[in-house]
Amino acid sequence: MNDSDSKQLLLNLRTFPSMGREDYIVSSINKDAVIWLDIWPNWPSLGFIVCGPTGSGKSHLASALKTLSHGFIIEAKNLEESKLDDITENKCLIIEDIHKFKSEKLLLHIYNLMVERKNNLMFTSNLPISKINFKLLDLKSRILSMPQINIGLPDDELLKSLLVKQFADKGVLVDFEVINYLIKRIDRSFESIIKMVSRINTLSLEKSKKITIPFLKNVFKL
Repeated sequence: MNDSDSKQLLLNLRTFPSMGREDYIVSSINKDAVIWLDIWPNWPSLGFIVCGPTGSGKSHLASALKTLSHGFIIEAKNLEESKLDDITENKCLIIEDIHKFKSEKLLLHIYNLMVERKNNLMFTSNLPISKINFKLLDLKSRILSMPQINIGLPDDELLKSLLVKQFADKGVLVDFEVINYLIKRIDRSFESIIKMVSRINTLSLEKSKKITIPFLKNVFKL
């Protein structure tokens, strides 16, 4: 991949700011979820739920929404009664890993407060909502009434785009052969790719070496 090819690839990517300098890359896998970002705060309902396996980019989507809405993110396992008034004052509340909830009554209270205050709510889950064993019927009916969007693990094209974008954010243009080489040898998740690119770039700078396949073989044993 030459410089012009890399730049063109970056121009063709539609991105949302996420986790500081990182961008949320949109593809056919996650475009339905991104529509909700497009139309915030004019959502047709209270909010939505994003379901998908670990590494599918749920946390990146949540972070993009947090940045866009100036909202608040919290993991379901960290919800506490003492925090309710503060967190439900946010225009957009994002609760990650709802399948790890500790209290159904607490979730129901949060849901009702967000409705009452006319704020927005997003959940993420590794499991389809229908597979979560809610015992409170009021909570179950409310959660099931929310639109559920399923996203899968990123495909090769999305992962390649993410690799190129991550390197470019650090001012590095790598050959297309390097991108293809990495795709076949690294964990196929958003989080892993971001960490790996950071490690590669750091060691490349420390050793004053260009990022090439021999460099990756020697330093990372990939």
